Amino acid sequence: MRLRDENPALANARTVHLKFVKKVGETTRLLKSVASNRKLGKGEMFVSKGKWRGMPMYALTLEERATCPRDCKQWVTCYGNNMVNAFRMDHTDPEFLPQLEREVRSLNALHPHGFVVRLHVLGDFYSSEYVDFWSALTASNAALHVFGFTHWNTGPIYDRIAAWNSDRIWIRFSDRGGAMSANVEGEGIQCPQQTGKTKSCLTCGVCWSTTEPVCFLEH
Repeated sequence: MRLRDENPALANARTVHLKFVKKVGETTRLLKSVASNRKLGKGEMFVSKGKWRGMPMYALTLEERATCPRDCKQWVTCYGNNMVNAFRMDHTDPEFLPQLEREVRSLNALHPHGFVVRLHVLGDFYSSEYVDFWSALTASNAALHVFGFTHWNTGPIYDRIAAWNSDRIWIRFSDRGGAMSANVEGEGIQCPQQTGKTKSCLTCGVCWSTTEPVCFLEH
């Protein structure tokens, strides 16, 4: 859904679904199983293909636009516009990072052979310190694997993400081409899930298996 220019969400850098921005105390977990997500899991939660096969996947959802760079090319057409009922965690809540760290440590103990966190179903890395937070978590939790996308392509946040990427960390850069990129209606491997060639992200694994660019249909 494309927002009209006069929609206050654009100028205010907020979601259009403000009542679904939740404090930590308003939800049972920040990191949720992907089983309930129709693209990521579709009723399943374990990766079934590729090098992360057998690992369960969890997802974190933040508030779109409020955590994103304003030059994001999907600022007006963000697929969060269509996600009416998605719980977006309030990243300004003082309990957000402490609770996130507790959950990661708990999952690290529960899944010593590996687990995956999808960052971010909605939202983005909102500060350099937040990237550093995740970098420290992956350093201290050996079972943690991460994949996701970011619209940062310059500046300190981009530099930190690029340095953080490794065999366990696959963050793709949106709105551009080339290695480790993800773009809408552009170059690269067409997302197999969107074209019906595979059931979900769990049965695919392309985004964390190759550095070649990946292309998505507009949501």
